[in-house]
Amino acid sequence: MTNKEFNDSLKLYTALHRLGRQLHRCAHRVGRGDHYREQSRLLLLISENDGVIQRDLAEEMDVRPSSMTEMLAKIEQLGLIERRQDEKDQRVMHIYLTEQGKNAAMESQGATKAMTDVLFGGMSEEELSQMLTLSEKLSAHLNAVDTTGTGQGFAGRGHHRGFGKGHGYCAKHHGHDDDHNSHHRDYYGHGNDHHCGRRGF
Repeated sequence: MTNKEFNDSLKLYTALHRLGRQLHRCAHRVGRGDHYREQSRLLLLISENDGVIQRDLAEEMDVRPSSMTEMLAKIEQLGLIERRQDEKDQRVMHIYLTEQGKNAAMESQGATKAMTDVLFGGMSEEELSQMLTLSEKLSAHLNAVDTTGTGQGFAGRGHHRGFGKGHGYCAKHHGHDDDHNSHHRDYYGHGNDHHCGRRGF
């Protein structure tokens, strides 16, 4: 890796980390909270894949199987879904929307569209497509790193450290800055480190 590639990689890491926080804050303001957005996404996934199994839902939403079990139990209590055993393997449960669930999914689709219009309204269709392609490529690479364990050497050396000058993990990282995210900024070495007196890159 050349010096330029290395520097660009660090800048990209910072930009992506900052972008994740910005998206989370904006979505929280525009939407109805994290719980509602998770439920909406789950209902939309089921509506697009009628009879989907729980394992596939957990993989698609990137959550633990136990967490997916809890999420499904909650919306089942609300009468939004029903579970049916697989005819060939009774250990496998298929998830279907009830009529009430279908109505809720339609409502969620409208709310989700309004939210994405706000979040990505400044991008063209071509830009969205390019960003999606690159994001999926990076995600596939990171999944491969997780699966093969090729990043263990880096993780071992960098535990509780971020990139840049402010890479030490601050013992007082629970403080809050203006956007209430200084504990994240300190951990990754981004922005001002008010407690440690250092600045990340």
